Amino acid sequence: MSKHNQISMPRKGGGHSLRVVATLIAFLGVVPGGAALAENSTHRLQGLFCNTEKQVNETLGYMRRVSPRAAVERTNNSAIVCTFVDLLHYVVEHPVVIEEIGGSFPLFKYEGSLVGVEVGGAIRPVTPPVNVFFVMPEKLVDAPLEGRA
Repeated sequence: MSKHNQISMPRKGGGHSLRVVATLIAFLGVVPGGAALAENSTHRLQGLFCNTEKQVNETLGYMRRVSPRAAVERTNNSAIVCTFVDLLHYVVEHPVVIEEIGGSFPLFKYEGSLVGVEVGGAIRPVTPPVNVFFVMPEKLVDAPLEGRA
């Protein structure tokens, strides 16, 4: 996974509203324990995925007022940079927690490598792997915390 400097956007209002968290929990289809597919810290996940951390922050901001799909559409105004995965699963390898977003219900922001997409029970590889940023309402058991300043 590439290591590059990212600037986290400051949170407005000290955290995310209950609506954002409840919506994410309802739509994420959380798989218990991240449902490791293999011993190499690979997980099959659903939820909000974006190309950059900044785009995740922007989409979460929109989700305070609109549904996840509408929030993604707003972020994708000029180019497709985010997706809300709820009908299939993304297979992500080596997720790293890059931020814990506090509030009534914490969220965890991750960076990882998209290595496949599970469709109809079959995993289609993504070659080469793609660096992605995503958010979940739970901490994946084997995801280390990366300290970012």
